[in-house]
Amino acid sequence: MAKRVWVLDASVAVKWFFVDESLRGKALAVREALATRPAEFVIPHLFHSELVHVLARKSAHDLQFVRQALDLVVRLGTRTIGLSEHSLQVVADLACDGFSGYDATYLALADDLGGLWLTADARAASRAGPARALGLDSWPG
Repeated sequence: MAKRVWVLDASVAVKWFFVDESLRGKALAVREALATRPAEFVIPHLFHSELVHVLARKSAHDLQFVRQALDLVVRLGTRTIGLSEHSLQVVADLACDGFSGYDATYLALADDLGGLWLTADARAASRAGPARALGLDSWPG
């Protein structure tokens, strides 16, 4: 039986670095799963850019903090996968259907790989549906 592929959203990784984040314990469990079962996780190319943007904003632009956080994430070695031409068209469809461009990218990659998008945005996960996405609050560990 093939392992499930999780497309990890930057919203989950952000929670690793701020102690006051809701669902931080679940996010740390995801990080542990990523460290022990790396083949089950992938990220799209935009992941690091989105992560840096949010880390900089939430840390009041603390360069040392952002660089250290980014270093930890890079050392995890998560596979980065680009979108196929078909997936880019799906991103356009999803964005025109009301998903943000970021969310559409994660969801299209999950669809392309037959995996699930794992996001801390419960509302977006619910909108995508359980066959395509899982909210962090439902992470099985």
